[in-house]
Amino acid sequence: MPSVVTANDLRSGAVVYLTVEGRWVAALSEASIAENDEQLKAFEGLARAAVERNEVTAVYAFEARLADGRPEPISVRERIRAAQPAPI
Repeated sequence: MPSVVTANDLRSGAVVYLTVEGRWVAALSEASIAENDEQLKAFEGLARAAVERNEVTAVYAFEARLADGRPEPISVRERIRAAQPAPI
């Protein structure tokens, strides 16, 4: 199942999503999708490095599906978190 890595920005508390370049973005539509376990492990490594640099906290991955080429959360919790992206 495709997954997206999310966290909270340490300065603002905003919900953020990881890109394949290691950047954190506020919009889920801009997040990178891990299509398999190998990609997810690579993303988790990028996320751990961001935690060590004190950029983000509360990092985890959640399952998503692709809708028109963009990630869409499956769980209600993640749909709520993604509903109103805050500027970071």
